[in-house]
Amino acid sequence: MDSPTRPAFPFRTFAASSVGAFFLLGLIAPVLGPALPALSEQFSLSATRVSLLLSLNAAGSFAGVVTAGLSARRWGPSGRGSFALVVVALACLGLALAPSYAVTLLAALLLGFGFGVLDLTFNVWIAASYGDRSAAMLNLLSAGFGVGAVLSPLIVGFAGGDFRTPLFVCVGLAAALLPALFALRRASVSAAAPLELHSGGLYGRVTLAGFIALFLLYVGAEGGIGAWEITHLQDALGFSTGTAAQTASLFWLSFTVGRLVSAPLALRLEPARIDTGTLVLATLSIALAAIPQAAPVAYTLAGFFLAPVFTTGLVWLTRTLPSPGATTWAFASAFLGPVVFAPLVGGARDLFGPVAIPLTLSGVALLTLLTAVWLQRRLGH
Repeated sequence: MDSPTRPAFPFRTFAASSVGAFFLLGLIAPVLGPALPALSEQFSLSATRVSLLLSLNAAGSFAGVVTAGLSARRWGPSGRGSFALVVVALACLGLALAPSYAVTLLAALLLGFGFGVLDLTFNVWIAASYGDRSAAMLNLLSAGFGVGAVLSPLIVGFAGGDFRTPLFVCVGLAAALLPALFALRRASVSAAAPLELHSGGLYGRVTLAGFIALFLLYVGAEGGIGAWEITHLQDALGFSTGTAAQTASLFWLSFTVGRLVSAPLALRLEPARIDTGTLVLATLSIALAAIPQAAPVAYTLAGFFLAPVFTTGLVWLTRTLPSPGATTWAFASAFLGPVVFAPLVGGARDLFGPVAIPLTLSGVALLTLLTAVWLQRRLGH
């Protein structure tokens, strides 16, 4: 009697749902930027107070990544992904329809949590499913993320500055993805993301701390531009929310192009050289945005130069500390960047005016560069 065989893994369904999930993540990533001016006006908030939205959203993302990692051995990736989609849909509705600032803060926290669970789940699931082709698939999905990140502020612009429109699009997309994940519930490929850490003693832990600082600072700079560029363009150039959102989409467009261009570059240069070189140019570009007339071009250039840092840094980390736990903790800690720096940017803007936004962000980028240089020297690259 023939033994029963497990159904073949439905790669087409998985690929389609993965593209959709990363497109959804791309739509979510910049959505708070266009929301800040409107919410500030709606609830009469200072920049310091409205920055709590960014901090809680980032804290939620950190918690989501850690939760996804800790639950991976007991909860399959399709279940975690479905849970994340429900959380994202509810959070988007809450953010769009919130009657008070307190509800808005809760929605931002939940949106970050769902984002973190979905992000880590699909990254690890793809890596576990495609073997030698995983890197190519992840590059493809990075492009999908970039398309979503470009479209989100464009949707706000075409909607006359209404930040709620992309949130409703996210709700619809999350609902559309649920049946595909349900179909994958019996997928045979395991996608555990263990958080155990074996980093090689004190030297390894100090090195890991350096990489954690690198990613935390980097996301503080990249996420800071995504969150504050629209506010800065409105303050410094008098743009409407719609015009500023459309201009900000150029940052994400150049970011996507930078990711694609950096792929062949990574075949010729060491990750340390790419990260330090691009961070020099990114720091200068962000500082240039302090000149109001140059700000749109400066932010666009910054997106191009920042693009390779995170993905190249992950390659650098995995070559240095090839521990799944080290990678997961560094990935999770990156989301703490806005927790630390969003209030700093908001407070500086309240104290010193619009010019404080690019100057503070360029300072964060400079710290990222110094951290990369320290790691490069420590590791002898």
